[in-house]
Amino acid sequence: MATAREKQDEALAVYRRAKDREHGLAGVRGQSDSDVPLLVDHDDAEMRSAIDADISAQEALSVALRAEDD
Repeated sequence: MATAREKQDEALAVYRRAKDREHGLAGVRGQSDSDVPLLVDHDDAEMRSAIDADISAQEALSVALRAEDD
């Protein structure tokens, strides 16, 4: 069974991968300024999927950071 720290480390790694993918897609679309909100076309399924993955990873990381070892 994984410890709380191991779960946190894994959740952080997943979050970083999701964020990197989102930033990569934004860069390809000419939106590399992280201080400006992303503009996503309603039919851009790839970018919407990346944003959804980022949000899910943030939520999982938040849960993992609050977890304690059993």
